Amino acid sequence: MYLSTGSRWFRLDRHAGVRPTLPAALTAIMQNGMLDRVFQDALKPEFLYAALADQEPWQGGLGDTKIFTRKGLLAPVTTPITGSDPSAATYSVEQWSVVMDQYANSVDTNLLQSSMTLASKFLADVAQLGVNAGQSINQVTRNKLFAAYSGGSTWCTTAGSSDTSMIVQSVNGFQFVMVNGVLTPVSGANPLNVTVGGVANTVTGVNAGTSTLTLGTARVDVQGDAVIAANAPTVIRPTGINTAFNLGSTNVATLALFRAAVARLRSMNVPTFGGYYTAHIDATTEQELFNDSDFKQALQGRVDSPIWMGLSIGRFSGIDWVRNIEAPIVASGTGGSTVVAHRPIVMGANALVAAPFDSTASLLAGTGVEDVPSIRMINVADSIDVALIVRPPQDRLQQNISTTWSWVGDYGVPSDSLTGDAALYKRAVVVEHA
Repeated sequence: MYLSTGSRWFRLDRHAGVRPTLPAALTAIMQNGMLDRVFQDALKPEFLYAALADQEPWQGGLGDTKIFTRKGLLAPVTTPITGSDPSAATYSVEQWSVVMDQYANSVDTNLLQSSMTLASKFLADVAQLGVNAGQSINQVTRNKLFAAYSGGSTWCTTAGSSDTSMIVQSVNGFQFVMVNGVLTPVSGANPLNVTVGGVANTVTGVNAGTSTLTLGTARVDVQGDAVIAANAPTVIRPTGINTAFNLGSTNVATLALFRAAVARLRSMNVPTFGGYYTAHIDATTEQELFNDSDFKQALQGRVDSPIWMGLSIGRFSGIDWVRNIEAPIVASGTGGSTVVAHRPIVMGANALVAAPFDSTASLLAGTGVEDVPSIRMINVADSIDVALIVRPPQDRLQQNISTTWSWVGDYGVPSDSLTGDAALYKRAVVVEHA
């Protein structure tokens, strides 16, 4: 017997063998789909960044790397050939990669204890597991996204004497340089052009463990000096602010910052999600925006979002405003006075690619023990399925049941180096404010 869930089909009888080994209450839960519903309801609200990713399922072994290729454009021809044969044109290609990794977590439930509680502890454990899965994969996605789109812009954290070593707040965006369309580790042969404190320099080596950049030209380190890569993505900050280090308490979020982000995306011809870009903002960003008169005026003409529903403030100013409490923050400050820098992001389409393993549901096929655990794929976003695995009791009393979630794959961020200006990563814009 098969069950259709959208574009996917599942065999209902595949895991029939596990049900007789479980208590009647759990059997009923599995038969009516309650367990799937509890897990999905807990998981889906936390799955915000990943929900916007394009899908590229693939097969490979753990640790395998897959190389993706995007083509550049042919240069426009605006000069007549006046009867001559046209010259052969060429276009460039760029590459980016994903790595096959596995993410998972598990909860054990004592069914004797669960049966003694007023509410099912088993269902509570599954709900907590769903939240954990959503937060975990959401943060994996977030970290990939922000490592790219907030990279290439940092500051010196420690003053020092004249040398070629500099400790910085983050080395993201300084580890690679584009060589013939391929992101290549920086080295003496492949230096990355940067400015340090407004003065041209190069990065010839990176130690990610100590957050140290090796510079091509020696200099005296000054705490707070901005280090900006020549190919750094655009980050929108209040006027006159070079990095998050220089943010002061008065540099709060305003609609003008987000309008600038939209203008940047439109100027790079970045596609939208149904006519709107998506801004992920945390509670502090939202509170500051409601103190901005321009934002409140634009809010009056809002359109409710049919996609994000309760998570959205509304659609206006070309943006679908989404509440996301996991938007990252970073400690910064001017003159030693620590200020928390918030980093909402405005995303366009195709900024992120999900590359999940496409055969998780059939891992046990042909082994003879297909019916021992219950393995169901829970769809939490377009083409994003998380495995919910229920293992029968292994103890002598047959009381301890194990529930696990698992996701195998990676998220990639295309570099978009072949179109527009020299900046990498053009399909989203980070906004920084205090």
